[in-house]
Amino acid sequence: MKRIATRSSWIILFVFLCILVVGFYLRIGSAVGTLVINPLRADAGNYFMYAYNLRYKHTYSQEIANMRDLSSPVTPDSVRSPGYPLFLVPFLDGLSFESFVDRVIIAQVILSLLTILMTYLLCKSFLPHVWALAASLLVAVSPHLIVANSCILTETLFCFTLTVTVWLTGFLRSNPSWWLTLGLGLLMGLASLVRPSLQFFPLLFAFFLVFQFGWRRGGKLTAMALIVFSLSLSPWIIRNMHTLGVSGDKTLMINFLHHGMYPDFTYESVKESRGFPYRYDPRASEISRDTSSVLKELSRRFYEEPGKHLRWFLLGKPVAFWSWNTVQGVGDAFIYPVSQSPYFYDPYFRWSHHLMHGLHWPTVILAFFGSVMVWFPLSRMGMNQNTLFVARALSLLLFYFTALHTVGAPFPRYSIPLRPFLYGVALFPPYLLTLALTNRSNPPTK
Repeated sequence: MKRIATRSSWIILFVFLCILVVGFYLRIGSAVGTLVINPLRADAGNYFMYAYNLRYKHTYSQEIANMRDLSSPVTPDSVRSPGYPLFLVPFLDGLSFESFVDRVIIAQVILSLLTILMTYLLCKSFLPHVWALAASLLVAVSPHLIVANSCILTETLFCFTLTVTVWLTGFLRSNPSWWLTLGLGLLMGLASLVRPSLQFFPLLFAFFLVFQFGWRRGGKLTAMALIVFSLSLSPWIIRNMHTLGVSGDKTLMINFLHHGMYPDFTYESVKESRGFPYRYDPRASEISRDTSSVLKELSRRFYEEPGKHLRWFLLGKPVAFWSWNTVQGVGDAFIYPVSQSPYFYDPYFRWSHHLMHGLHWPTVILAFFGSVMVWFPLSRMGMNQNTLFVARALSLLLFYFTALHTVGAPFPRYSIPLRPFLYGVALFPPYLLTLALTNRSNPPTK
């Protein structure tokens, strides 16, 4: 029996290494073979300037600096959170822009490879090894996760940080220690500094801990996690208060609400406006003046066309958020325009793309059912609270981001870092089905 278990472990290791090789081949091939047109455009340009000004002018600012005069000042701001710019700072060492971009891409490829490992470790806490390997394989060949590595954007870093955070959550059920809770709160804080959309999740997660552990123990864990989470954000908030006199900039939140109010991402059904409806709206600057202006405009639109906007918010937005095409980019899995990519010509890349494209909507649908099913008592199938703990945390995370982007802008790009969790939860229903069929064909003997 011990020899069989050892042989099984070696087989699992071999299969996982094969998956890792496939993931490495696709990622390094994409990194080398993808040519993004103007890689420091739009958001990427903002992140670069934050990192540049932080490194050479010691000021956190997205202002385009005078690069010939390092003593020239720039105006500090807090429009974007500092997590990703801080990640970029070490790659700035006086080399050309091209060298900077190449080094960031290689670092993101490494993080993306580690995400494959973390997905397997995460999923095997509530799925058997075979199913956990299947989830890691889907992550390994996912075009969205691969293409994102070639962009100077938060997707890869946020995906890795969030995967590690949820993986650490899995240990909390069997070992609810103070140190583990401290680490969890810290990781959530760091992930929130990479992408602020996570910053409300700890409150929801607090209720989850109370639900799992009860008021007494869950309350203590929740208090510790929230305190550490708040402390991890405090340097950023203190800096803003000291430098700018405010705790943070509301520009991105206003844009988040504003850009999501246009049904089907279009302004007045104008085809050319798809993806950027706010650029065609003559009242855009008036609407986005402040939060109250956005909410007032949204109320007016609901009052005038309630059916159209209810359909958009209740059905259109969730579907759009989990769509395959990035909408704002050049379509498909690409975020920024590219002049060259192995997905255009390489048969292995094209085959993996066709596979994932065909599986996309079945995966999303299965993930929805899986996210619901994990909350049912499944003790008859051998599932207990410990087994379901991580699966429920994943379900909570998927519902949280879907709800958040149903309120604001549901651009599909924002769902890319959630793909590992989507794949893991999507495999839960078929696993339960095979378990039920196995139990039926092999009933317990009396």
